[in-house]
Amino acid sequence: MKIRGDVVRLYRNVHSWVGIMAGLFLFIAFYAGGMTMFELPLGNWASRTATLPAPVPADRLSELVQKAETADPSMIANHTVVLHPDETSPSSLMWVVSSDRDHGPARTVYAGLAADGTLVTQTRTPSQVGYFLNILHQRIGLPLNREYGRLIMGIVALLYAVALVSGTIVLLPSLVRNLFAVRLTENLRRMWLDFHTLLGVCSLPFHIVMAATAAGFAFHQPIMALEKTLFLPAVSTHLPQKNHSHQGDRPQALLEPLAIVDAFRKQVPGLEPDTLAYSSRGGKLSLHVTVQDAAQISRRPDGGYGEVNPYTGRLISTDFLPNHQKPAFQALTLIYALHFGTYGGWLIRWGYAVLGFGGAFLFYSGNQLWISSRRRRDRSAGLAEDSFGTRCLSALTTGCMIGCISGVSAVLAAAPFLPEGGHYQAAEALFYAVFFICLTVAACWGGTRSLRPLITAAGVLTLLIPLTDMTRSLTSGEVTSLAASVDGVALVYGVVLIVLALRKSPHRRTEIRIPVTS
Repeated sequence: MKIRGDVVRLYRNVHSWVGIMAGLFLFIAFYAGGMTMFELPLGNWASRTATLPAPVPADRLSELVQKAETADPSMIANHTVVLHPDETSPSSLMWVVSSDRDHGPARTVYAGLAADGTLVTQTRTPSQVGYFLNILHQRIGLPLNREYGRLIMGIVALLYAVALVSGTIVLLPSLVRNLFAVRLTENLRRMWLDFHTLLGVCSLPFHIVMAATAAGFAFHQPIMALEKTLFLPAVSTHLPQKNHSHQGDRPQALLEPLAIVDAFRKQVPGLEPDTLAYSSRGGKLSLHVTVQDAAQISRRPDGGYGEVNPYTGRLISTDFLPNHQKPAFQALTLIYALHFGTYGGWLIRWGYAVLGFGGAFLFYSGNQLWISSRRRRDRSAGLAEDSFGTRCLSALTTGCMIGCISGVSAVLAAAPFLPEGGHYQAAEALFYAVFFICLTVAACWGGTRSLRPLITAAGVLTLLIPLTDMTRSLTSGEVTSLAASVDGVALVYGVVLIVLALRKSPHRRTEIRIPVTS
């Protein structure tokens, strides 16, 4: 494909400068975003030291709810019955006693029955480490509140889209010739450029989806206003049914959990209820029956749900129920699912994690290529040292990106020793302390000089994750498959970082100028 040389140069400059402006933020977003694919398992891993009441058989769920209501009448307004307890939801009944919208999992009571039938409860806050990583990726590393963080994230997402378009245009003239030509025998800069190009093109569809959906989430308020205008008439036909369904002859008592399950199965064949989540809205009790099915597309990581009348068991709304939505809501669900990977089960989530970490490397390599190019220009201009701009970007690249890796590893390594696996404030304080220490070291020593010691520190902090977790396991005598998986991945990753830090720098060969295709 032929494109004029001046056009290619223009888009190369646009790609470089826009990529530089957005790359530092996007590295943190993609690195922490890859971690959020395992938010629930990480939260459970971090807080597994607590011993929760054992799950009860399905035929005793009603007894459990009644005894819990007798002990705490307020629980009925906000409780969840777990039909299939697992490592993520280990108790058959739980309810929230205090919550903080901005700080993740709320203080929760977990309830079960002892062997003699008495009520057993435990109150704790689930670990907020996974939730912190999710918020870190949403706010692209900035310690701002939800509103301002998402606004800046939206601006960065738009810059990200510009970088994708301009980079694709730059590559078009030499796409066939250079795409898979990863030259390992030439100079280091050429090898980095080849990897950067190959990774960018192969993951381009993923990056387009991330840029478009992230901008949508950031500017969701006007989008939601438009959604109400366009789609509210489509659902208004069944909204009145919510308000006057059996209000005159509604029974005073809630249906038993198993009765709700049977009624749901009859109305929605093929979907198996997972949890019954009760909440109070406007003085009226509502019920969301959550389902999880890897073969279906869900809007949320914890699955889709249908709204059910808790007194009659009648299905009220299917707006968020997989495979039973109207086309408008199904389209919105697809947008959420494409960003959060809430479809296809764990295979897709692992794929998203790999693409997320690959995206982080893409931004790191892009910054390093720009720094290398600026250094060549400085030497050509007769400068003995790097220019001020080159030194600043080198320090920011090393400090921010390696600081992000070190901060995340420090939070995970400290989680076994933090109260209840780590509250949000503790995780946030520890991350930013490590992050700004790395940034300060890079600013004082320079990006190039500080790179090796900072990568070494990141490797050591990562190796501390399996060390501290094994210490906790030996103390508690509890070893799980989830712990073994987390420790194994951290061990391999830490060793890789140490090897990268200690390896000898390859001898630089003669620089090869990259021709501009005209």
